Amino acid sequence: MLEYSSQRMIMQKKTFTNWLNNANIKILDLFTELKDGIYLLHLLELLSSEQLPRPNKGKMRIHFLENNSKVIQFLKSKQIHVKLIGPENIVDGDQTLILGLIWIIILRFQISSIIDALSSNEALLVWCQRKTASYSNVNVKDFSKSWNNGLAFNALIHAHRPDLIQYSSLRHDQPIINLNNAFTVAEKHLGILKLLDAEDVAVPFPDERSIMTYVSFYYHYFSRQKQGQTVQKRLTKVSTDELKFQYEHMIFELLKWIKLKVTELDDRSFPNSLEKMRFLMNNFKVFRTTEKPPKYREKGIIEANFFHIRTKQQVNNQRAYLPPEGRTLRDLEKEWIALEKAEDSRGKAILQELLRLEKVEQQVQIFLKKAAIREAYLRNMKEIIKKQDDWQPDNVEQLQAGTRKLEAIEADMLPQDQRFKALSTMAAEIIRENYQDKALIAQKCVGCLQIGAVVRIGVGENEKHITDICLA
Repeated sequence: MLEYSSQRMIMQKKTFTNWLNNANIKILDLFTELKDGIYLLHLLELLSSEQLPRPNKGKMRIHFLENNSKVIQFLKSKQIHVKLIGPENIVDGDQTLILGLIWIIILRFQISSIIDALSSNEALLVWCQRKTASYSNVNVKDFSKSWNNGLAFNALIHAHRPDLIQYSSLRHDQPIINLNNAFTVAEKHLGILKLLDAEDVAVPFPDERSIMTYVSFYYHYFSRQKQGQTVQKRLTKVSTDELKFQYEHMIFELLKWIKLKVTELDDRSFPNSLEKMRFLMNNFKVFRTTEKPPKYREKGIIEANFFHIRTKQQVNNQRAYLPPEGRTLRDLEKEWIALEKAEDSRGKAILQELLRLEKVEQQVQIFLKKAAIREAYLRNMKEIIKKQDDWQPDNVEQLQAGTRKLEAIEADMLPQDQRFKALSTMAAEIIRENYQDKALIAQKCVGCLQIGAVVRIGVGENEKHITDICLA
């Protein structure tokens, strides 16, 4: 039993990690890399399309607890039950509860969108049963052992895309081959990431949550495909005049959307903040993966509509339909190419700006560390010199000792001058890069220079004080 539980946790960890990576949360170990709460807040922003409270970037436990409290509070605000999971469980790397938390998030944002009178997991099971009922050696009763020979995955794909799978060539006693075939086809032709490894599924009781997570991607993909096909079927039942009206309306709306998007994509007024820039990158990814694909399908429907009109007219010996100026398929193709160029250009620009801001942020961290060291050094020297202000030697030996001490201070400060110049140069570079908090950088730099000036004045006054004593 313990071995089964361990295998289940290993499979869940692997599946959930892949799921997070698919959601643009790039991690290797969800038990350790989620503890600061920053990735979780970012994930919930992506899934909910809402802006959550800004995470605390501190590295102490209290900061991690604060961020994970924001995660738990957000989930509770969505009526998601997380009673057994607290911020400390995530920070402390409680493996069971972390897997439970990710599963709750997957259920809420990926699986619960399956609308049915039944619960979401029952609805998904019924969908799988309906689609695979006629296939030999497939009997979907659950999300565990019903899938371990790989045939159910292949049947789901074949039911929707028979051109991709040769189902009759598959054998129920070759589970690894069957599973790898389905996973490869789904990734290559449907764009469904390979969340599972065949070896983890080809066991007596593969993990139910992992299978459900992966199968839900099939459901969402084929549901979107069905919506597009439904629109096309409707087009075949309407008259030529109605088809013309629909064609002109659809192409007008799509062209309007394209022009609006090109304007947005051409905008280069990027936020001067690494966090906001990352949010912008995520919005861009949402455009690519969620907003644009349905518009591409609309484009295909418009083209099919146009050729359907032409076919009907040829059958009825009617004059060929000429769309209004600016609403031809050539116009649409021209604007779509412009959209893709704008998309490509924006992707490169965002990436370039992200890299620049990350480099600046690294420079800032180095600067702040060095500034703190220089400031501490100067304050220490200031205190040493201050003790010399009212110093009066009682004899020649004390005078000579005081002179040597002052010479040592000057010798120690001499190589520091280059370091302060380097610090000023670094500050100037950061300010030139228009860092969001450049006032803080300037303040730190000026602060060091001011303390340095005070120290130098103190050294000069001490030199004069010793010279006066010698001349007295």
